[in-house]
Amino acid sequence: MKEESTQPAPPNWLSEQNLVLSCEAARLYGEGGFPGDAGLLDRLSNKVARHTRVLDTVFPGCPARDPGAPRLHGGGAAFREAQAARFAKEFSAVPPTLLLESRDIRLAGNTLYTLEDGRPEILFETVRPQERHVTPGPGPDPEPCDETVDGEGLTFLLNSGGSFNYGHWLIDDLPRLRAIQLLRARHPGRPVTVALVAHVPHVDAARARSVALFLGDMRGVSVRFLDREKTYRFARLHHATPCGLPNDRKSPDALRFLRETIRRRTRMPRLWQRLRHLGRAPERRLFIDRQPDRGRALVQREGVMALLARHGFTVIDPETLSPRQQAIRFADADIVVGIAGAGMANTVFCRPGTPVIHLVPEGWEDPFYWEIAVACGLTYHAVFGPRVVSEKPDFLQDFTIDPNDLAEALRHRSEREAMPHEKREPMS
Repeated sequence: MKEESTQPAPPNWLSEQNLVLSCEAARLYGEGGFPGDAGLLDRLSNKVARHTRVLDTVFPGCPARDPGAPRLHGGGAAFREAQAARFAKEFSAVPPTLLLESRDIRLAGNTLYTLEDGRPEILFETVRPQERHVTPGPGPDPEPCDETVDGEGLTFLLNSGGSFNYGHWLIDDLPRLRAIQLLRARHPGRPVTVALVAHVPHVDAARARSVALFLGDMRGVSVRFLDREKTYRFARLHHATPCGLPNDRKSPDALRFLRETIRRRTRMPRLWQRLRHLGRAPERRLFIDRQPDRGRALVQREGVMALLARHGFTVIDPETLSPRQQAIRFADADIVVGIAGAGMANTVFCRPGTPVIHLVPEGWEDPFYWEIAVACGLTYHAVFGPRVVSEKPDFLQDFTIDPNDLAEALRHRSEREAMPHEKREPMS
């Protein structure tokens, strides 16, 4: 899922000579899922971080699998057929997510590294090739350090190349907080600091609130934001390898764990909300809007909005809601229609079987939302429409949707998906 980059370009001095694997290649990539070519893996296979050890498995690896076929509507037939073929290809394997402990390690440019004879050895899993445009790594002089972090408590670093985008944070980062449970089991009573690299203030605030929502009982756990312009040295640091491949191929175990954790955390608020609204028409048919200044806006939308209104949809903008409120709305939804953007990552909280219809500019090939749907058992539809040519980057250009194409997507739901008389599943 592409969004505006807030990071500098990677330095041209970064090379394979600086890279080491976080652990033995067979342990992470023995079943596949290496985010690079086989030659690179072969060249790195004997280069393993000497100051890092594996403590536990956060999520198991996932073998290659058949994703099934999506339901696509609108746009040109050639693009739609090509997209269907892309989406129907076998999903590659996803490596396991491992809890690691590193000693005397540094963080700079959103990557982790140690110094060996003044030369940086950078953990490959924190600077994968597809993410280097947003993870620059340490500067040409990696020796200076702005702050040393030490103490009696434990520090768990939760970061990735996409942390500045709330959708990627939600899907790629938040599930790895399961590692906190493993750490507290190994070190009962020890305080834990969740360290996050600061990016954009309003996104950082939402990230902090989502951490609190995920962990529930926050006793003994605090959040600290690190300055992305500084270099930090940690005497001991805990961190986890990614729970998916860059841009796509997410761990289904990680996404299902995220869904069930957040649905459990919001069970009582959702029940209370239902009780408060007894006698009113439930707002379980959601249209997820997107602020125009974010780009990729739906324009000439009167026909689409009239169609959704006739079907009883409620318009919400996730950016105006807290992470808890977003999770509540999506967890109780009977159907979700929305503009492709970070807010639609919240479909991870929907019940299995929930129909999700994405409104997408034609030419958008990103499988991010399809991945979420496959992992979480959602019924996926995409409706494509032409872009409105402008000076914006292709992935941020506004677009239109033909109401007839959306109407077709609504009609093509199976009997199980059909509204308005479907049975509600028990609260979960």
